[in-house]
Amino acid sequence: MARKKKPEKHANHERWLVSYADFITLLFAVFVTLYAMSQTDKKKVDQVAASYRSAFGITSGKGASSTNILSSSDIMPLPSLEVVPIPPKAKKIEEDGNEKSEAVETGKKPQVHSGQFQDIKKSLKISLKPLQLVGDIVVEESSRGLAIRLEEEVFFESGSATIKPEALPIIGKIAGAISSLSNQQIRIEGHTDSTPISTSRYKSNWELSLDRSANIMKIFLANYDFSPLNISIAGFGQYRPLASNDSEAGRKRNRRVDIVLLEGRGDKPLL
Repeated sequence: MARKKKPEKHANHERWLVSYADFITLLFAVFVTLYAMSQTDKKKVDQVAASYRSAFGITSGKGASSTNILSSSDIMPLPSLEVVPIPPKAKKIEEDGNEKSEAVETGKKPQVHSGQFQDIKKSLKISLKPLQLVGDIVVEESSRGLAIRLEEEVFFESGSATIKPEALPIIGKIAGAISSLSNQQIRIEGHTDSTPISTSRYKSNWELSLDRSANIMKIFLANYDFSPLNISIAGFGQYRPLASNDSEAGRKRNRRVDIVLLEGRGDKPLL
């Protein structure tokens, strides 16, 4: 015998009423709360304000307004930041002071101005005039500054960087004349002629020219008041001649050591 089919349940189309009823209830509660808040009750407002102050650890002074939850006496004003302009003169002094302190920290000394350098050149030419007259040195102005030229035959043996003993007093006079210029940049540059050199000590003219300038520098630093920050050396070999190497007179001029007092930054080519 066949079973009877259960009757199908009809769909409930009124389930939305549950959500709607919840919404209406909440909306009613909101309106009641708004209505209650709109009714001014001084005592209740004071109680609410007191509860807020107690919660935040704030004490109110007497005479606080009843309509404010936090009294104005409980709020600390922010300090104003006043920008005081620096006078131009004071600013200039401050900038100069910063530049001086920076120079002291880095160990650098201020460069000589162009007008001062002209006076230095005149003074050196006068003090070194006796050495020029006897032919020990040559003082010439170059595109980079003042060059004091030491020729090989007076200061060195051929193919050697050792300074002749009789030339040491001359180097002492030169050092004494320029050692007072403690802020002056000095470059000692060695030069040779184009005759190739190959000995057990020197394999090229570059090495010989650099060694000669280094030996002059060692005397300056060891015996006179020079700062290592202001002295540099260079060896140019035969590549910066003063005259043609085709003649003995030209080669003689090219074998030299130049003590150059650099004007400015000294980044221009020599002569």
